[in-house]
Amino acid sequence: MRRSFIVAVSLASLVLITLPAQAASQVTIQGSSYAPTPVTVGEGGSVQWHNADTGLSHTATSDIGLWSTPTLMTGDTSAALPFKAAGVYAYHCKIHPFMHGKVRVPIEVSSASGGTSTVFTITLATGSRLHWSFDVQKKAGAGLWKIWKTGVTSLSVTFHHASPGTWRFRSRLHRNGSTLRTGWSPSKVITIS
Repeated sequence: MRRSFIVAVSLASLVLITLPAQAASQVTIQGSSYAPTPVTVGEGGSVQWHNADTGLSHTATSDIGLWSTPTLMTGDTSAALPFKAAGVYAYHCKIHPFMHGKVRVPIEVSSASGGTSTVFTITLATGSRLHWSFDVQKKAGAGLWKIWKTGVTSLSVTFHHASPGTWRFRSRLHRNGSTLRTGWSPSKVITIS
């Protein structure tokens, strides 16, 4: 019995050790532009910038002050930067302000469909940020986007509806007490039958 337990623990450890870490998405800077832009990563995914522009230095700097890479000389690659919260993150080069790019991070839903008794979990982020909260919009069918929740500090919210239909959800990161915010995330659909 004890030998079986040790073998099982050893095999589980080996599997965990050999699982590869999720690679960062790479944005290449060349011809004084970012490519791809926008780049899409999942919540908790990361992005790094590689400067392939001959003879020019660049940065990737958040338009709302969330991050700035160090100055990247030709051939340099930034550290991987994690994007924990859903939203669209606009950025630019501090050295060449005409250069612009975006990182898109969709929200996550627990299931894309269910019944009228299903409680859906909508994940807004994999981690929080001090002094920031989330705004959430929903859209019923072909209707208009409406603010559903503001000032959310939890990483997820739940949704339940007693009638069949289709709803879309999206969110953004919002600096408390200011007008600084990301763009709205790519939306996800929930269908209730």
